[in-house]
Amino acid sequence: MNKKIFALIMTVFLAGSVSAQNAFDYLKDSLINVLTVSTLMQVTDYEYNGQNAIWGTYLEPGKSISLSAQYDAGIEYLMLASAHTENREIHLKVYNGQGTRGTVIAKDTAPDAAPVVRFKPVAAGWHTFELRNVSNQPSFVSLVVLKNKRNANFSFDTLVEALSNTLTISQHIAQLIPDGSEIPANKWTLFGGSVRQNGNAGYYNTQLSRGNYILVGAAENSVKNCDVEVIEQYNSGNTEGRYISQNTGSEYPFDFAAFSSGSSSKYHFIKVNNQNSLNPGSLLFGFLIMAK
Repeated sequence: MNKKIFALIMTVFLAGSVSAQNAFDYLKDSLINVLTVSTLMQVTDYEYNGQNAIWGTYLEPGKSISLSAQYDAGIEYLMLASAHTENREIHLKVYNGQGTRGTVIAKDTAPDAAPVVRFKPVAAGWHTFELRNVSNQPSFVSLVVLKNKRNANFSFDTLVEALSNTLTISQHIAQLIPDGSEIPANKWTLFGGSVRQNGNAGYYNTQLSRGNYILVGAAENSVKNCDVEVIEQYNSGNTEGRYISQNTGSEYPFDFAAFSSGSSSKYHFIKVNNQNSLNPGSLLFGFLIMAK
């Protein structure tokens, strides 16, 4: 990684000075909206759902995006989503099993911009949540996944700190791209949650259109070494593959990796790693940028 760029980013990271771009502002708005809903619902008996706690996307009109993950039996999960503005209609559904062909076990399809669903799996295993932009206008949408736990340690301050660090770094890296950058449509742009040391947050089976990308990783201030990795999978459903971009080996509380996608038929595993942190579990996030 270019040392001059790293020095510039480190200065920005410490100073916290941001010249916002519209896309980042809209995503921030959706995050603020969903956290406000969380506060109003008084989620004191919930905690972040591990490394799969926060998701953010840019959805075109009529488009949807989904994600499959494993959930525990007998535990109530709470999903809160919100668009960046109130004049959008966002639907949220939860399916049993992997993919969106299974039985719908929870849904909120009310005509508003902030769907909320609760569900309690009868058996442990795969479940899939799906966000759909039913509006005739594009929308930035953020989603929080929480799980019920008595006397949970839910810290909004730490969450805001980690998200602020991630968005600040991402904005300034985006401004360094000579020909400009954009947030890829209908893909998971923001992802992450609570990650133990030597653990990671991420997602696989993502298919990216042909182009150049930058994956940014950052965390709360307790993290001393955050690294990002991108793997071109051997095939769908297989997290093994060819590393096309790895961590720098330098110890910084953030990282970024540049990589290219030569075909939308390829599958990628995108992740951010907690290599060293002061806390047993710390909040880490990844942010995906596409060069124009």
